[in-house]
Amino acid sequence: MFAHFAKPKPAATSEAVVFNYQRPTRARLVAQDNQGGLWLVEAFDPLHKVWVWQDESHNMEKAVDDARRLSLFPG
Repeated sequence: MFAHFAKPKPAATSEAVVFNYQRPTRARLVAQDNQGGLWLVEAFDPLHKVWVWQDESHNMEKAVDDARRLSLFPG
């Protein structure tokens, strides 16, 4: 009866890589599929305290490299 009011479970991230050179960025795996999964590249917005989407890729190496490069430039 109370199942409709149950708090939804937060999405689980199985893998994440975080860089913190000039600004915090991360690449994280958000979905698994037959192409190797969907990786999001995000940068942290310190003013609003949220992670902001920058790019996405099915290629882990590309996503991690993009996050590393993005972290090298000041926000």
